[in-house]
Amino acid sequence: MYKNILVPLDLSHKEQVVELGQIAASLAAGGNADLNLLYVDQSFVHRAGNPQFDEKTHEGHRKDALKEMEGLLSELPESLRVSTIYRSGPAHDQILETANQLNADVIVMMARKPGISSYFIGSNAERVVRHAPCSVFIVRCDESDS
Repeated sequence: MYKNILVPLDLSHKEQVVELGQIAASLAAGGNADLNLLYVDQSFVHRAGNPQFDEKTHEGHRKDALKEMEGLLSELPESLRVSTIYRSGPAHDQILETANQLNADVIVMMARKPGISSYFIGSNAERVVRHAPCSVFIVRCDESDS
């Protein structure tokens, strides 16, 4: 059904990755598809860590994230071609930009149940749904952001 699937990952919640992979495989409906795993590093968004982190540290973080992503979805069907992408910046901006660049058919991502904080700040998932160039499947996790 879908041929080009973007799956943004939060590597601090690895337990969600298997579920996202299964959903992405279902959306491919058994056909050949590209599954693009995206990790967005937000560590340097506000440059809070900039004095402590040099370019070498940042590059090491990038390599670690890519290696971690490559090992996460080892039990997917062979019909899915998995690639990993690392981006830095605000998560919603990088997800939307990557979806546009890849010409993604669908984005599959996790979101927490809305809590009081999301009414004031908004969530990445909400921003992605509002501005995405393609369909977006939101998978709710049990955690609330309140």
